[in-house]
Amino acid sequence: MEDVQLLAKIAAALSDPIRLQILNILVQGRDAACLSSPHPQHPQALCPYLDVRPKLGNISTSKLSYHLKELREAGLVEERRLGKQVFYLVNQETFSRFLEIVKTSYLKNVRR
Repeated sequence: MEDVQLLAKIAAALSDPIRLQILNILVQGRDAACLSSPHPQHPQALCPYLDVRPKLGNISTSKLSYHLKELREAGLVEERRLGKQVFYLVNQETFSRFLEIVKTSYLKNVRR
């Protein structure tokens, strides 16, 4: 994907406060409030419906699914399955790539 298209897609996904909340919850990872069993290969991954949804307040399952789809399509989250259960993680590589493009494209003359 061309850099400009990637930036636009990620920026659009990051423009929604609910999606930012979801990302914040995923970054924090598992805590005592999590109801799902940990994923064996990805112990910090969260089940969106058991672990994330309760932390978002009164959000419907369909609305959460929509926001997760938007984050997934932008490459900001990764989905991992364990049987019928789905877990999500933040995709660190996409964020690194996003920041690198911003840095090289828009911060060329910034002195540190």
